[in-house]
Amino acid sequence: MTELVRRKRRLVLQTPYRIRGRALIVHVEAAGLRLREKGCREALQISWAQVYYRAAEVAAERARQERRNRRK
Repeated sequence: MTELVRRKRRLVLQTPYRIRGRALIVHVEAAGLRLREKGCREALQISWAQVYYRAAEVAAERARQERRNRRK
């Protein structure tokens, strides 16, 4: 279960997903998301636009799969 780590000025979540045995920490910010391993300073920045466009790609692919399945 996702656990709320900190919430004063920013929202920080610790997920149950593991990378090399470490929990994944998600910092929710105005510009987007910052993902990092617990105990590690290096982070991956993802903007909200990237999240939106990826979600649109996933939805389009699912719609294509449904159309293909209906044709069969």
